[in-house]
Amino acid sequence: MRFRDVVLVVVLILAGFVFFQFKTGQWRFDGDWAWFDDWNWGFDGREVIAEDTRTFEAPLPPAIEIANGHGRVEVRGGDQDFAQMTFRKVVWRRDPEEAKSVAAQVKYTATATADTLTLSTNREEFRRKSFETAFILTVPRSMVVRVSNGYGPVQIERVKEAAVRNRHGQVHVAGIDGPCVLETSHEDVEAREIMGSCRIVNSHADVRAFLVGGDLSVETSYGRVRVEDAGGRADLRARNSDVEARRVTGAVTVETSYEKVLLDDVGPAKVTGHNMAVAAQNVRGGLEVRTSHQPVRAAGVRGDLLIDARNAAVTARDIDGPAISVETSYENVVLDDFSGDVSVVCRNGDVHLGPRDLRGGMNVRGEHGRIVLLWPSGGTARLEARSRGGSIIWGLAGDPDVNETNGVAVLKAFAASTAAPLIYLSTSYDDIRIDEAGRRF
Repeated sequence: MRFRDVVLVVVLILAGFVFFQFKTGQWRFDGDWAWFDDWNWGFDGREVIAEDTRTFEAPLPPAIEIANGHGRVEVRGGDQDFAQMTFRKVVWRRDPEEAKSVAAQVKYTATATADTLTLSTNREEFRRKSFETAFILTVPRSMVVRVSNGYGPVQIERVKEAAVRNRHGQVHVAGIDGPCVLETSHEDVEAREIMGSCRIVNSHADVRAFLVGGDLSVETSYGRVRVEDAGGRADLRARNSDVEARRVTGAVTVETSYEKVLLDDVGPAKVTGHNMAVAAQNVRGGLEVRTSHQPVRAAGVRGDLLIDARNAAVTARDIDGPAISVETSYENVVLDDFSGDVSVVCRNGDVHLGPRDLRGGMNVRGEHGRIVLLWPSGGTARLEARSRGGSIIWGLAGDPDVNETNGVAVLKAFAASTAAPLIYLSTSYDDIRIDEAGRRF
């Protein structure tokens, strides 16, 4: 390889690295470049901390807005009608006297209207921004709190409403009497004891939501989503994220990929994605799953079950819905303790059926796979089975109406039960077996 080719490869690698940093939010053109301007190039830096305090007397506006550039924000509600504020400044410079001078110049601003008390800083007046500021407040519990922050953690507790827009930093809210909206990236978000609705937007970090009274909406990526005890709907959209939802009163919608999904004690659920394992139990309604290349397990579904999966094993039991539809390939399907109409398409995999009763019909079509049906005691249904290149093994008492082989094995039974549902089983190059229930697969 010639020298210029080597240089070209290096340039392309560096360009790709820079593009990735901006794409993922690690670098921004409009960000704070103080890390470069004030980098400690071999010298010991100095840190200076200073604080200002203030009390905002009653009566206060119903809302407070805090705009902070770089640092932390903490707001806690209390049984009071006034607000107490601590404004903390942390300045880094190589020269301690210069650090003290900058600390004296860093100030907060406070403006009040009939509707809102607004707190901000004069950060934009400084060319070199190697400092951070923190707002720490105690406010009335009836306060609506809105925070806009740059790089740093935000914590809000025991207020009426909360709205946070954080560029990079942890967000923690708890004890909110109404709704909340939370947004950040590259750090975790936790919302706990939210009486109203809750909307969370994040990326490259975890999201945790516990005890949410209203509807919950989550948008995130490359992290983990954990939801427990939600009183409304849960709409969880997460790319490349592990999703877990437990005890959700309303419907659950999940969109993700390449990780696993766990649902337990939820309302009607819909899971969509690819390359993700899905496990759902105690679903109070229907369950719809669309995935690929990872197993699907369902138990305790009280509505229709629909599974559309490529190259994925499917196991389902205790299904009470009127309809079950499963389609997959190259893996096995096991359905046990179900009642209702059944449709199964399985290519290059076995199908095992253990119905609770025979009140619904069955249409099971396989290719290059075995079909096993365990006939429930006392069940009545018309049966037609066909296997091209395989055999049909009859394990019930009495003889079938038709049992013949002429290139294609055909078996028919209970044709006189004209009012009974039809069970149709078909496969190729493998066997069909009909046995009394109680036998192991």
